[in-house]
Amino acid sequence: MTFWQENFSFIKDVYESRSSKLIELMDKTDKAMAAVLADKMYTSNEFKKVKEVFSGLARNLEQPDTKEWLTVTKDTLLSDRPNEQDEESKKLQALLNRFDEIMPRIDDTKKAVDCLWKAYQFTDELAPYMEFMEDVRSKSCKDIVSNSATETEDHIEKHEKCMDHMDKKRKSVLDQLSKGEKILIDPKSPKFLEGHVNKMKTLWETAQSSATERLRALKENLTAWDRYEKTRDSMSVKLNSADEEFQATHKIFDLSSAGSDYAKRLEDSNVMRKDIESTFGVLKSTNEILSMFTGETKKSQMLDEVKALQTRMTILDRIDQKLQNINEFIKRLKTFNVQLGELEDWNKEGRNRMNELLEPTKPLLPEERVMYTMELQSDIEVHLDKHQKHEDEWDQLKPTEANEQSPESEAYVTRLGEVKSFLSQLLTEVKTEGEKFGEDIKHLADFTSGCKRFEPWIVDAEAKKNAGLKKPRDLEEARLALAENLKWKQDAEKMKAVLDNAHAAAQKMTLHDEPDQKHEHNVKRWEVIELTANDRIEQLQAMVDVWQKQADTAAMVTAAIAANPSESSKEMKLEDLEVHLNSLRQMFIEKQKMMEKMENSDK
Repeated sequence: MTFWQENFSFIKDVYESRSSKLIELMDKTDKAMAAVLADKMYTSNEFKKVKEVFSGLARNLEQPDTKEWLTVTKDTLLSDRPNEQDEESKKLQALLNRFDEIMPRIDDTKKAVDCLWKAYQFTDELAPYMEFMEDVRSKSCKDIVSNSATETEDHIEKHEKCMDHMDKKRKSVLDQLSKGEKILIDPKSPKFLEGHVNKMKTLWETAQSSATERLRALKENLTAWDRYEKTRDSMSVKLNSADEEFQATHKIFDLSSAGSDYAKRLEDSNVMRKDIESTFGVLKSTNEILSMFTGETKKSQMLDEVKALQTRMTILDRIDQKLQNINEFIKRLKTFNVQLGELEDWNKEGRNRMNELLEPTKPLLPEERVMYTMELQSDIEVHLDKHQKHEDEWDQLKPTEANEQSPESEAYVTRLGEVKSFLSQLLTEVKTEGEKFGEDIKHLADFTSGCKRFEPWIVDAEAKKNAGLKKPRDLEEARLALAENLKWKQDAEKMKAVLDNAHAAAQKMTLHDEPDQKHEHNVKRWEVIELTANDRIEQLQAMVDVWQKQADTAAMVTAAIAANPSESSKEMKLEDLEVHLNSLRQMFIEKQKMMEKMENSDK
């Protein structure tokens, strides 16, 4: 009997024991590979343990004699037992097949373990870089306060040191990123690695851009401090010049230079406005830049400075308004000068006509002499009325500021005085000369003078009547129209007195048929005007009353509707409210009828 046969049981136990251990080892290795390839993220320490377990099991399985020993031992033990050998061969073959299948998986898992371990080492190494970049980004985004250029310079110095530190770290960061990208090339690289690499890239780019943007903002802020102070001072100087320009802008009574002075000041004003508004725009935008970093107290102080300068900019509008007034003044002064010249020219004509009466160049009948005298007196009185209007116009044109007084303005005062003095003296001469023609001549002269005053008034009055009464659009226009027509009636009554006085003078004449006829004709014309004025006053008064009553009633209804219901003593009863609403409707109908009547009254 051989050794194997004598020790069959013992050797078989060893064989089966080693087979069981191999199965157990492969089971553990399967679990270890499953742990390595599990869909989870370990800490580096956790993965290190998983890696060590797998590596130990893999080394045990990779011993080359295990598979050979099992095969040889099986063939020796069962060489004379064919039935058992077949069965055992199948079991061993299954075991060896499993062994052959697990080895490639172990090789693949080894590769995965190497890649994963590199990835975990990479993420461990990444932490201080991430912390550094997050710190830089945080510093670049945190709020800072700078209330002066000096403080901004300090911030810039600190920030540049931070950026220098970033530059020194740049190579290490880029090398680390390159290392991560190389690991990503491996097909076995874990999914989480790409996220870490991308996060590091993003954080690095964000930290760089934030730091660069903060440095740019700080440098812009530093430049803005100098620009703000210079622009603020420049604004103050320019606004002082605008104040001086406003004071220097005034009415000029020399027509030969007034127009050119106005044109030059208008051009300068436009240039000044553009310059000041442009400067203020720079100041405002600069202040907005500085307000990003200034503290609340300093920000409020600077905002007050900007607002104060903006308030002073209203001088530009005042200059524009003053120039507009001066332009209107020049137009009115030109018209005034022409009309005053016409009065001066007529004074020469009046003097010549007076001389003709005193020393006629041809014989004059008494009636002609009286007629010429009356006509001249009437013309003088008409021109005195014109002169009064010129004096009223001068009251609006005359100098209102000390620097507007000039020889030219004084010349207008002198010319007005000379014209009035001449007309008054000429009127006295005419009246004196008229007294020489006897009472009839005097009475005829008074009558003619009255007719001369009446004629231009009645022409204007008839034109006003023919123009019709303009319908007012509201209560205020109705009141103004009523006041205007009341004044018209007063003028008519004054003019009736002029007609009556003229007629009374004519009655004192020996023969007064012709004056009586003319007086009757004038009275008829006057009566038409009086009737029109009375009718218009009546219509307008009625309309004002209705409009006022309508407004009062509407106010009462509005107040009643808005009243607090709890104030029972002030609450309007429903039936009273209905009465007021009906009253409003009725007044509206009445007003419409008045409008229609007014529209047809002058036709």
